[in-house]
Amino acid sequence: MKQITSSLICLLVALTAWGMTEQEAVDLFVSNKALSHAAAGVAVMRLDSGKVVASHLLDQAIVTASTMKTVTSTVALETLGGEFRFETRVLLRGTQHGDTLRGDLVVVGSGDPTLGSRHFKGQPSIVTEVVQAVKQQGIATIEGRVLIDEQLYPYPPYSIHWDVGDLAWDYGAAVHSLNYADNEAHVSFKVDKWGRFSTFTTRPHLSNVQVINKMQFNSSRENVDFALEYATPALVLMGQVCPGTYNLTFANPSPGQLLADSLTDALRRQGVGVLGHSDLSRDGHPAERLLLTHRSPALTDIIASLLDRSDNMFTHALLRAVAVRDNSWRGGNLDRTGVECVKRLLKARGIDSEALFMRDGSGLARAGKASPHLFVQMLAYMAQRRYADKRLCDLMPKAGKRIGTLLPATRLSNDIVLKSGSMTDVQCFVGYYPAADPQYAFAVLVNNYNCPRAELKNLIDRMLINIFGAKK
Repeated sequence: MKQITSSLICLLVALTAWGMTEQEAVDLFVSNKALSHAAAGVAVMRLDSGKVVASHLLDQAIVTASTMKTVTSTVALETLGGEFRFETRVLLRGTQHGDTLRGDLVVVGSGDPTLGSRHFKGQPSIVTEVVQAVKQQGIATIEGRVLIDEQLYPYPPYSIHWDVGDLAWDYGAAVHSLNYADNEAHVSFKVDKWGRFSTFTTRPHLSNVQVINKMQFNSSRENVDFALEYATPALVLMGQVCPGTYNLTFANPSPGQLLADSLTDALRRQGVGVLGHSDLSRDGHPAERLLLTHRSPALTDIIASLLDRSDNMFTHALLRAVAVRDNSWRGGNLDRTGVECVKRLLKARGIDSEALFMRDGSGLARAGKASPHLFVQMLAYMAQRRYADKRLCDLMPKAGKRIGTLLPATRLSNDIVLKSGSMTDVQCFVGYYPAADPQYAFAVLVNNYNCPRAELKNLIDRMLINIFGAKK
């Protein structure tokens, strides 16, 4: 039955698309009643000619949500190169006497978002690397501590343009000089029928993060919310809870300390004493030597991962890496410098960035806007550019079920690659057709629609089918 249904859908799609021009397909989409009050920007460009063959609100700046990640990825590839890897140095500070280090082990943050990430399981663990290197140096005792050097990035670690309500959730994790384990953690607790709370536990254990309970008990209603206090640091739990067991994921405000604790525990388990009482302040400038340099996955692999998962922290980390490459940010605003680098590079590549109102690298900032025209110009430029033998289209996920329910029943499910973006009242897609050898670039940016999101996605499905369904 499913096979028959799929065949019928494909037939109806082919009949609908046959004979319809690209502009007619766009006009049909934007004329839907659900978009009568919307900002619905669309652009379809032929890559061989660079001509926009269909559009609506072509140059209108519209909220992009996570489609902004393609802009940051483009500039990171152009600025840093596909083979770029973050390098995190680990130093021995002090002097070694026999098997004893009279000093500290120091990890110098490079802004690498992948340290300890669950998304790169084949990547060597920095914890394992450090333990092995310490033992190879013949060190059995570290009189001092494991320290984290986070001087690379200024405070605060989050974008000032992110909504305060997003900062505590895992998708709003900040970008620190030293990131670890995706900058997220879990808090667990129980509430009994009398409203009594059990001990709050974090996983992994966060030695320096307070958990502050401001929740109210409600026997029948549940609405838990978070807030983070980065300077303390502390997780504040708010809202209402009813009886039950809770295991909630939040953004870790202190990933550097988690790495320091993880290294300390791992060294001790392997028989290396970390005593924590060395005082090097009297030595002025103690000697330092490099223990090892941990290297991240290649930039192309990082981008493929972040575009697939729509990872805000990873993407904003790339914007900061671009800013660091430009030394003009020293003493200034790191994120603003990153945005200036983006606009400057796009302009240098012949892409009109006047309609780009970028506030962060990921699109989590609700004031971030761009025009459909900017996206297709940028995608056209990137269509044939290769970085470590990869094009941007090779790093973008296939459409699959990422839009609506109509596209998956057609060949376009695999023949279109795209990046989606969504937030309240915002749904956007930018991408290429066909996936293997792009001939078209497209952008669909919709704000303030009057229908369920699932219905809008099907409308976008139908438009893309009408545009590309009959093409070979």
